[in-house]
Amino acid sequence: MHLRRTHNFLEKICSCSRRRAPQVSEGTYPLRSFRSRGVTLIDTVVGVALMLVVFVGISGVFRLSVDVVTNNKARAGAIALADQRMEYLRSLSYAAVGTVGGVPSGTLAQSESLSLNGVKYTRRTIVVYADDPKDGTGGSDNFPSGSPVTADYKAAKVDVAWTTRYGGTRHVDLVTRISPATSQGEINPCSGSCGPLVINVVNSVNQPVAGASVTITNASASPAINFSTFSAANGTVTLLAAPAVSGYSASASNSGYTSDQTATPFTVVTGGTSQTLRIDAVSSITVVTQTYGSGTPITNVPFTLSGATYGYNSVLGGVGSPTTTISNLKWDTYTMSVASATGYDIASSCMPQPITLAANTATTTTLYLAPHTSNSLAVKVTSNATGALLSGASVQLTKTGYNVTQTTDACGQTFFSGLTAGTYTASVSKSGYTTKNSSPSVSGQTGLSVAL
Repeated sequence: MHLRRTHNFLEKICSCSRRRAPQVSEGTYPLRSFRSRGVTLIDTVVGVALMLVVFVGISGVFRLSVDVVTNNKARAGAIALADQRMEYLRSLSYAAVGTVGGVPSGTLAQSESLSLNGVKYTRRTIVVYADDPKDGTGGSDNFPSGSPVTADYKAAKVDVAWTTRYGGTRHVDLVTRISPATSQGEINPCSGSCGPLVINVVNSVNQPVAGASVTITNASASPAINFSTFSAANGTVTLLAAPAVSGYSASASNSGYTSDQTATPFTVVTGGTSQTLRIDAVSSITVVTQTYGSGTPITNVPFTLSGATYGYNSVLGGVGSPTTTISNLKWDTYTMSVASATGYDIASSCMPQPITLAANTATTTTLYLAPHTSNSLAVKVTSNATGALLSGASVQLTKTGYNVTQTTDACGQTFFSGLTAGTYTASVSKSGYTTKNSSPSVSGQTGLSVAL
């Protein structure tokens, strides 16, 4: 049985091998079936997008690599410059450690521009007296005996800054303390009469401002003082041994902030002196001028913006546009006025005046202007309970030969123009409120505020 199966299998193989191959005429080849399609627009777009992603990634890596190499080179130079200054400080005698115009004074520049390996640097050196808590601080510090200040040693800081390839600023800081030689003991830092000076830098709500730039000057001191530094985390700058003389001034500023300075020169006394400077983020007011009643924009009308507390007063607008934006303003209460020479009076303002401008805010007000008359009355109506402006209130203004009733606008105001000077009776009413009467005396551009 096994042999028969083998024989049949071999016959099948032989029969297959004897089959004729397909006949192909000379010079021809058997045809094959191919299915092909072209590259579509979508394929092209996807391919290009992938290539862009790859190239953007490569570009980003290259840029980062260049930045790292460049920054490391610049950082090495900054460290070298900072070390150089530190070693020089350590080589000086204790009495000689100080800066030009600083407290303590010395021969070192507070700030200098340097160049190393093609990189431009700014090197700042700050030297101040410091109070060591080991022997007590403040009023508890009783050494050196008889000294009016509590300075125990000098603290020095060297800051080297440079600008990166992409506009950022980087720093290297080194700090050290410099003490008198052991044989000297603690040294009274005051060659004459002196005392501690503290500058407090706070914002508009009396919170400390850290990192503010503070400059203290006194040309009448000997040597003259012109010292610049930055406020600490608690918003203070302290000079423990400032000469006790008159003629000091101090100023504070910060990027994106308003600035402040002492209004008049002040005196440092041996018992200690402090001054407070207030700075905060700047604000802005946008003023739009329109016609009263129609709301048509009015151009080329100058107006005066005045601050109540910090002395701001400036004539603005009148530059061919109905919109004027005033930037870099300090927080304050502001009022706007229009001179009669412009031919207009302020009939209504939305928001109403005066404007209380908080720090770090931007507000917009629209001045609605009416033709100027010698005597006019602007009436503002508010809620006595909430202070909200009341629109739609009825205001009746009467006087012998005059009886006019008007309604307050969306900002709770109405305007009576073309009046004669004298005393009028104003009756203000609104549904749900108690009517209130008053007797305004009108002379020139007069305002009246009524709370219902």
